This record gives sequence, structure tokens and C-alpha cells, in this order.
Amino acid sequence: MLKTANSCAETASIYDEQTWHDLFVWLLPIVEKWVMYADVSCWRGQQKEVAEDIVQEALLRTFKYTQRASQGKVQPVVSLKSLCKVIAQNYFRDRRRKDQVLVRPFQNDESEQLSFAIQDVVDPAEIALDHLIFCTTIVMAAQVVAQFPPQQRAALLTDLANISDFNAPPTLLEQSLSTEGIRLRDYHRALPTEPAQRGLYAAHLCIAYKRLRKKVEV
Repeated sequence: MLKTANSCAETASIYDEQTWHDLFVWLLPIVEKWVMYADVSCWRGQQKEVAEDIVQEALLRTFKYTQRASQGKVQPVVSLKSLCKVIAQNYFRDRRRKDQVLVRPFQNDESEQLSFAIQDVVDPAEIALDHLIFCTTIVMAAQVVAQFPPQQRAALLTDLANISDFNAPPTLLEQSLSTEGIRLRDYHRALPTEPAQRGLYAAHLCIAYKRLRKKVEV
């Protein structure tokens, strides 16, 4: 049973070459728009190359995350596109801060000074849309989980509950699950210690995450 669960987890985490190619093709135009409006001096004339570098780095970091997720070291990936876009946004902003070299020297009576202008050029409407998509995805995920077979639902909720901080204000996921009649903190519990039961739990968890990923991909 353990072997079956492990095999299932490995299969769930494998993305073929076509998947990564499609992800690159989907993400590149989005990043090109960010780069175009960033107005970073050293990017001028090579915006396409910069955008490609950012997308390649985002894909690499996403791939590494999926590997860690398959090993149970981080939360499973529900939406590959959403994860990759968030990683790309973070990397874009970090790189823009480092590469921003728009310097305007000016003189006063005492000395020459430098003024650095760094502005957030990400379209507020784009951010709002991303937030809406994220919130909609969470709400949809809660609705989907509520319809899962009992054992799969329990395994997934136990996994989520065990990595949640219930001392903090309720998250959107907790609120969305509550709307579906599910109290996430009720699933905070120790995992089975008996090998057969632990293997069964792992198998149900693997299937649940695969089912969720398939139904809530955006």
C-alpha cells in the first residue's frame, strides 16, 4: 500500500516537457507586458530577452517547487499556472529593483546629488484581477472539496489543517470551507502510525490532490 501511495504521489508531481512548453508560451506575453511598462533603463532594447530570462527563471523555480511538493516538503500544487505566475511576479519585482538604474544628477549650491526613481509599474487592474482569480479559485476549491468522497475529503482536510495556524485570523480557505459546512480546525489531528493505515491515508491524500488539481486548474 505504501508503495502504491508513493507511486501515486510521484505520478501526480510529474509534468512532461509539453506541459512546461505550454506554460512558457502562456506566461511569456504576460511578463513581456510587465517588462515593457517597467521602463528600466538597462532593459531598453532587450525587453524580449529580459522577459524570456524572467520566465525561464520562474519555470525553474516552479519546477523545483513541484519536486519539493512531490516529496511532501511543501504544500501540493493546486494550480501550476497560478503558482508560476506568482513566482514570476516576485522575481520580476526583485529584478526590477536591482536593475533600476534611472539616475538623474542635479546640482545645488553645495554638492551634486543623485536621485533614484523606483516605481511600481504593475497595473493595479492586473493586480486586482489576479486577486480576484485567486479568491475565486479558493472558493471554488472549497466547493469542490466538500463534494469529495468522505475518505479523500478527510485526508485532504487533515493535511491542510495540520499546516494551518489556527491562532491567526481565519484564512479565506477556512472561511470558504466554513461556508460549505466544514470546520477545518476539526481535522487537526495526528497522522496514523500503523503502516497500513498510514499508507491508506497517503493514497487517499494523493488521489484527493490530483482530483482537486484537475477540477480547479486555472
